[in-house]
Amino acid sequence: MKKAIWLLPTSAALAAGVCGTPAAAQSTQLYGSIRLAINHVKVGQQSSTTEMADNASRLGFKGTESLGNGLTAVWGMEYGLNATTGAQTSQLRNSYVGLRHASLGSLVAGRLDSAAVGGSPLYSQLGAIVSYAPNDAGLTAIGTTIANARNRVSNALGYMSPDWAGWSFRARYYQRGENTATTSQDDASSFDMGVQYNNKLVRAALGYGKDKRKGGLENNEFDAKWQAGLRLLALGDFQPYVFYGRDSYRATTSTRRHVNYWIVGARYSIGPHAITANTAEREVQNSLSSERRRYQLSYVYTLTKRTQLQAYYDRDSVDSSRDNVRINGFGAGILHNF
Repeated sequence: MKKAIWLLPTSAALAAGVCGTPAAAQSTQLYGSIRLAINHVKVGQQSSTTEMADNASRLGFKGTESLGNGLTAVWGMEYGLNATTGAQTSQLRNSYVGLRHASLGSLVAGRLDSAAVGGSPLYSQLGAIVSYAPNDAGLTAIGTTIANARNRVSNALGYMSPDWAGWSFRARYYQRGENTATTSQDDASSFDMGVQYNNKLVRAALGYGKDKRKGGLENNEFDAKWQAGLRLLALGDFQPYVFYGRDSYRATTSTRRHVNYWIVGARYSIGPHAITANTAEREVQNSLSSERRRYQLSYVYTLTKRTQLQAYYDRDSVDSSRDNVRINGFGAGILHNF
């Protein structure tokens, strides 16, 4: 992972504190989330359907071991589950090991996502700015469909800084090659980074991502992105926000080089009640004149810190030039974290 060589000084600094210091304490935690809903969905001119749906349920294990001098070993492994059938999804959501230092930050390696130590440079800041309709999964997913937030990746090395007077920084390098005799793991690689700022009045974020491939990018392959967001916290229970980004591709004569997207919304909460409204748009990359527009409205009632009742509506045009792909749906469900 030659492109990640700049991270080695941080790794060396994190490891320096362990020499000659015995382990003080270790802990292991079992955790998870069951997220089920009943959805009523209509696609294009097809007949509507009613279904029980899983919204990204998961089961995980994570732990720490104190190494002394402010240094901690961290690890985790999280399985995706379909709670409607009991089936495990095809891949682990995350699996990582690394080091965390109170003054230097965290460095982890493996399969990384926003739930892993260090988070995701792009998806974590999207989640910090935007309030999702419940779960950002299944019917309500906009992190992937609108923002292309590049959350879950394999063969990755990630770093997150400590908090510096409200400022924090994340970076991640990952290899995407097939790792076969003819295609090495580093044939394709990606780099993401993000800066975030928080205080009592506002939350702001700026992110960047870049892909490379030996021999050059393929037609319509992702090239690079910028994203930025702002959430107003000063109004207390009412919090509006805006998020904007631009993805760039290796375009052809009939496709877009630059794809712009935006999300505008607000969350209002009072006691255990919370209402979220989002409107979003993303230009369609394989069309020079189409957009994908989404409208969301959701309500959450928090029974306890671990249990929620949820209801939501989502309207997704998918492609403004094609009536037969539009999705309208609403659902109601329950979430329990353990």
